[in-house]
Order: sequence, then structure tokens, then C-alpha cells
Amino acid sequence: MKKEHVINHNVVLDEIDMEILNYIQADGKLSVRELSKQINLSPTPVHQRLKRLESTGIIHHYAAIIDQSKIGQHILFFVNIILKEHSTSLGGAFIKSITTFKEVTEFYTIGGEHDFMIKVVVADMAGYRNFFVKKLGEIPNIAKLQSVIVLDTIKREIAIPFSAR
Repeated sequence: MKKEHVINHNVVLDEIDMEILNYIQADGKLSVRELSKQINLSPTPVHQRLKRLESTGIIHHYAAIIDQSKIGQHILFFVNIILKEHSTSLGGAFIKSITTFKEVTEFYTIGGEHDFMIKVVVADMAGYRNFFVKKLGEIPNIAKLQSVIVLDTIKREIAIPFSAR
């Protein structure tokens, strides 16, 4: 009997779907033909499954993963942020400001002591200072910033682990 996992009310993933997701997370350049060989299924149903996974938004998009240390972008830091006021309009203005900064590669609303956390990548310490002073420093409604510089990345994995459980 095939196991199925309900992701939400509209999407059900079976073992083959999860296998497809695992393979394309490891190598997004796999062709349908190569993928069908890996999972022992003909290309047509594999293609149909991929299209369904894309159309339902489970596969958001395909992209290349760049090693930032090889292109000179080597300072990575996280910033925890607490806002002064939490109104819808002030929070919305803050979010709009942060999302315009190209240095911000990830942006989260978080629970706990802080309201938000951003992941920032810059080329050097001058870029770090410039980001804090000229960008974050100009945003109104920030009560507190806490910056944490990453010294070394021990594990970096973006794949979501799928298993047949």
C-alpha cells in the first residue's frame, strides 16, 4: 500500500512525489529522463508530477546555489530586530524597507525576545558598516538591533528532507 502525506487540504504527496523532490533538491538540473531513471518510472508521469508540484507551489522555483566565498561576498551576519511600535502601518513600512535591501538574503518574523531576523551578506567590513549606518540606521521605528557575525559555516543545507516515514 502506498503511503500518502497530506501537506494541506489541497495537496497530497505520495512516496514518488517525495522521491522526486529529494532528487531535484539535490540536483535541480536533472532532466525528466534522468529523473525517471532514478525513480524507475517512465518520463511522462514524472513530467506530469513535476508540473503538478510546480503548479501547486510546492516547487517554488529553480535556482543556482552560489558559493559566496568564491565571489568575494564573504561577510555573513544575522541581525535580530526589535521594533518600538507594532502597529500595522509601522510594521508594514518596516517590512517594505527591509525587503528593498539587496544585501538582505533572508527575512523572518520570529517569536521570542526579537520581532524579526534578517540574514545579510556583504563584501567587507566597509559594506557591513554602510549597511548598519546608512540603511538600518535610517529606518524609523527600530528600538534595538543585535548583530551576529558568522565566523564559519559548519553546515549549509537548503534542502527540505522528505521521507516516506
